[in-house]
Amino acid sequence: MGNTDIIERIKAAKEKLGKDLIILAHYYQHHDIINFADFVGDSLQLAQIASRQKTARYIVFCAVSFMAETARILCSPEQEVFHPEPHARCPLAEMANISDVEKAWAVIQGAGKEVVPVVYVNSNADLKAFCGRNKGLACTSSNAKKIMEHILSENKVPFFFPDENLGRNTAQTMGIHESEMFLWDPYAGDADRNTESMKDAQIYLWRGFCIVHTIFLPSDVERVRKEYDNIKVVVHPECIPGVVNMADFAGSTSFIKNVVEQSDTGSKWAIGTEINFVNSIKAQNPDKLVIPLKTSGCREMAKVTPEKLLHVLENLVEGKTPYPVLVDESFVNHARIALKRMLEIA
Repeated sequence: MGNTDIIERIKAAKEKLGKDLIILAHYYQHHDIINFADFVGDSLQLAQIASRQKTARYIVFCAVSFMAETARILCSPEQEVFHPEPHARCPLAEMANISDVEKAWAVIQGAGKEVVPVVYVNSNADLKAFCGRNKGLACTSSNAKKIMEHILSENKVPFFFPDENLGRNTAQTMGIHESEMFLWDPYAGDADRNTESMKDAQIYLWRGFCIVHTIFLPSDVERVRKEYDNIKVVVHPECIPGVVNMADFAGSTSFIKNVVEQSDTGSKWAIGTEINFVNSIKAQNPDKLVIPLKTSGCREMAKVTPEKLLHVLENLVEGKTPYPVLVDESFVNHARIALKRMLEIA
């Protein structure tokens, strides 16, 4: 099947489905997918968009599985959500499972502090439901600091999982010292944990990481500064603290997009995030020099292809429902609570 044929068939299917269809795509998708999306955004933006969709019968989510799950949780029961590639799963989201989180929760609560669980949206539905049940909430990289500040302002302590780097970098921007951060390693034995240090913690973190963003190193920042005079470095806060501390700016996907777009003509930027998104920013800012800090792509996002999108759309035209996103009913209500608490604060 030729690329031109696929494009024309996708256009035809979209036209037939009309207002019954909404296609959402994350910024990390290839431009071949972005071109067909009705809405493109980061995790927070897409969660907000999904929560506002009231009329479309079909929502097709081009991203990784946890994002499609989030849309399923936030959308109306009569709407249907589809994911072109159900096997596109976020490795970070798989770094925390409910049994390990519940074990950590039981121990952390024994430290004598009032703790609020905060789950990064890069997580599965059962963990969002855990937070909803335990007076907690979800967050994205866009609003992590705002949510942490809200919790601390109530003299409570956040238990943030599963991304250690986002939690650590956010805590640093709030003036929390390394000695006040407690890292829960789910792979460590009880004897290997200094649980006494929990009592002084201002934030509890989880040992998890994003493969795409931990590939960036301080040496990469040093290299681009040597190669390009006056270049600015902007990175995602899922990068390791050593990279974030050396960068000129660190922020969410939408932050990165905005800071480059709003910069002066002729400015130079090295961006530390997913390569499809870097290429998109480069194309949209031809008056600036935009380069990747290093090439790093998300293999899971790349599993969503035009062929797979076409398969979903043509099946919908025929009245079939391929790859529906289903979330265990026992998780839906509490997961929705965690997400709505996030959206209220955001």
